[in-house]
Amino acid sequence: MKKLKYLGIILTAALWATSCEKNVITFDSRPATGMALVQVHNEIPVPSGTAYNFLKVELNGVDVTDGNQVTLSSWNSIPTTLGRYYATDPGTATIKLYQGLALNLVYEQTVTLQAGKQGVILYDYNKPPVVVSEPDNYIPDRVSFDTDTIQYIRFFNLMQEEPGVISNLKIQYQYMYTLHPLYTLEDAAAGTIPPGKNVGDATGDATQSNWLNLGGPVSFGEDTGWQLVPVKKTGYVTQGSARVDYRLQVIEGGVVGTTMTADNLLICYNRSGSKLNGYTDWWTGYIGRRMYHFFSGYRNVASNATTAGGVDVAVFYEK
Repeated sequence: MKKLKYLGIILTAALWATSCEKNVITFDSRPATGMALVQVHNEIPVPSGTAYNFLKVELNGVDVTDGNQVTLSSWNSIPTTLGRYYATDPGTATIKLYQGLALNLVYEQTVTLQAGKQGVILYDYNKPPVVVSEPDNYIPDRVSFDTDTIQYIRFFNLMQEEPGVISNLKIQYQYMYTLHPLYTLEDAAAGTIPPGKNVGDATGDATQSNWLNLGGPVSFGEDTGWQLVPVKKTGYVTQGSARVDYRLQVIEGGVVGTTMTADNLLICYNRSGSKLNGYTDWWTGYIGRRMYHFFSGYRNVASNATTAGGVDVAVFYEK
């Protein structure tokens, strides 16, 4: 009986050891330190639609999209999850883009990637992308106020005059915001809140700031770096958002009546096919966000059934 007991113990120990050998847990990953961390931004001026989407994107021979759950469409970016990056080895990298359900190879270029975060910006089927680095310390200080706070904008000039012709215009991105939408604690301390009104109530004052420069003027392929833009909340007890208006001025290379107005506003077609006597637009700013503003497209070409003419700003919430 003792022999059977000891035999059972030996068999149990052997089975346990075998089981452990077959189920060794490994982690198929490696640290991101020293890797090139990449986001891909598609600013190639083509019409919107599935026929023009990139259903397969290869980075150094590795598929980073599968065509089912992730698609790189016009004026969009991947990864689609905020704050995510694709990791690959630093150095020379090959990017291949496959378009449509037939997965036709329509783009193949090489770029040099550095260790750390960076954006790869596509703007032409036949040219290498623009690569921009993305430092981690983009915000020097976290600043908060009573009824308003801040966002950060990074503006990119990717404007072309027409297919194959890069614009030589140097342009200045500007913004304007509502100065005093709500009564604040500062108003209460100063005794300037009218009777019947309280901190957080709407002032009804729609006065806006002057047009303010967002960074300095930039040429094609350049950007402003991260610039602080106020977000004056329109709701007191809310996460916080507000409208911010934007416009473009031509600083260098423009001709009045052809590329710019008398007060330097950019003359261009928009993507709806209309010619604008001065480019303006607005976006909702969200507290604490950092946002890329990509200005891209063909300034002097009107859209039609087969051509995506016109220019516009595409926004990507980087964080």
